[in-house]
Amino acid sequence: MKLIIKIFLICIILFGCNNDQSKKKTDDKLLIEQTSINTSEKKSDLFNKIKSLDSLFFDVAYNRCDTVTGRKLVSKDFEFYHDQGGALLNETNELASDIMVEDLSWICKGTYRKLVTNSMEVFPLYEENELYGAIQKGNHQFYKVEDKIPNELKINAKFIHLWILEDNDWKLKRVFSFDHQKVIKN
Repeated sequence: MKLIIKIFLICIILFGCNNDQSKKKTDDKLLIEQTSINTSEKKSDLFNKIKSLDSLFFDVAYNRCDTVTGRKLVSKDFEFYHDQGGALLNETNELASDIMVEDLSWICKGTYRKLVTNSMEVFPLYEENELYGAIQKGNHQFYKVEDKIPNELKINAKFIHLWILEDNDWKLKRVFSFDHQKVIKN
């Protein structure tokens, strides 16, 4: 009982008992400002999280042929849509996620992917005010690799990635890779 009284007194001290409307408007304005700041911070945190996931998937799994990292980041329900190579979807006997991870082991030997600086955007996805995923959009470049060194820019392209929280882990669920433009050297 003493604990309840202490909590009640703390609430009165912190929040007061004044029902003055001008104070309420000031409090509401302060709450809106604090919410805006918190939302911006959350968006920034989400942007940094997705950027680190992009780095893990491409700089580590794709560029360094690390299929173990690739497997951890790809959803079992993975789908990949490419404007020139077609769609990679789950088939009767094989999951697209397994094919994608297997492909990482040979793609990386001849191709290097680089995210174009300042091209990335991140958009949060909510359901009932709970973050469940994010859309990542940006531009990337693909280089030809010789002797394990990326040495020649070959293709510029755009992408959209759907990242989903599955059991509190971020997973790459959908990939759209499009507008591939070959780089022509003069």
